[in-house]
Amino acid sequence: MKQLFAIVSYYMFGYLIFWTFLHETDLFPKIWLEKNFSIAIYLWLFFFIFPLMLIALGTDYMKRRISDFKSLNQNTRWSLYILLFGVWDLMLGFAYLLFSYFEISHVTMIIANALFITGTYLTFLSFAIAKKLQLSRRD
Repeated sequence: MKQLFAIVSYYMFGYLIFWTFLHETDLFPKIWLEKNFSIAIYLWLFFFIFPLMLIALGTDYMKRRISDFKSLNQNTRWSLYILLFGVWDLMLGFAYLLFSYFEISHVTMIIANALFITGTYLTFLSFAIAKKLQLSRRD
């Protein structure tokens, strides 16, 4: 529970800083953000998504899922790779559509974060499912 609180407080603090800079100062003016959207996305990934993934990797759940992945044999991994390609293709496609058709706002950034967090969760969940399938195939 403490880790969940840390993740949520990290994001709230990050959003407070980002949106304060965006709306109250000229550090990230809206015109610059619209003209340099690809740079803004990289900043967002670097300062928000990657740290969240690192925090998530520190949890016991994620450590168990990574050990599940490491213990998979090679035959099981190929189908898992195809599944993960589909999951992340879907997540990136939704994010592209989201940013293509809607303006940048609190809501679109929260939805985009939810997409990437969901993709990360589904990735680690698929590790556990692949491990269970491999064990059931042996028995």
